[in-house]
Amino acid sequence: MRTSGMRASRSHRPSPISTRTLGAIAITGAAVWIATVAAFHLIRPDLAPGNAYISNYARGDWAWVIRLAFLINAAGWAAAGIGLRRSLAGIRGATGLAALAGIAALGMFTAGVFRADPLGTESHSIEGIVHSRAAGAAFIALILLGFVGWAVFRTADAWARWAIPSLVFGFLALILFATFTAWPMVVGDGFGWWQRALAAVLIPGWLWALGMRLRTPAGGRAKMQRAPAGKRATTSSLAQPSSREPS
Repeated sequence: MRTSGMRASRSHRPSPISTRTLGAIAITGAAVWIATVAAFHLIRPDLAPGNAYISNYARGDWAWVIRLAFLINAAGWAAAGIGLRRSLAGIRGATGLAALAGIAALGMFTAGVFRADPLGTESHSIEGIVHSRAAGAAFIALILLGFVGWAVFRTADAWARWAIPSLVFGFLALILFATFTAWPMVVGDGFGWWQRALAAVLIPGWLWALGMRLRTPAGGRAKMQRAPAGKRATTSSLAQPSSREPS
């Protein structure tokens, strides 16, 4: 009786979200963010894209739309982090990679809850400071995600082809982040386009790509790290990684 009761309780446990579904959430987060930022160029013509930050759209009649987009984008990165951790199970650094995606998601969520100060404000409010710090943490986490992704992906057979693109993403994100941060002090006008290149094109583009990869697992689950060339030993079939990733 006890055994049957345990089996019944197990059968009622909710099944975890599949990796494919996590990939779909990541793609949705990226798509909603890209579409929303693009739409606000028409909704808020009073804010010149080259001389305003994306966060400046979070004030006004349609502020709730961009704030909601922040939260959906955060959900996309959270899903990507969970999916990466699951897909790269057993690979050194996978937990750190997932943690960086989680930090980025938390930063975006916080940036959506707390609004940036109005453009041109000289004295910063507590809300504006929290927003700025949260957004900065998200950017830094995603830059690191690119470099850590390179280190992790190249040791996993199923993700090896993503190592170089991840490294390129990390370098481009670093360059664009440094550029749009320094541009207002060095040049002046035009900083908004650099931020949009990073926050509305490159970052959501990488999220979309990761979501597509999670939606279509290729290769094996890659539980094991690849041994250095010349040191691979012949092992039994039980020691080989599974031919499928979790779905």
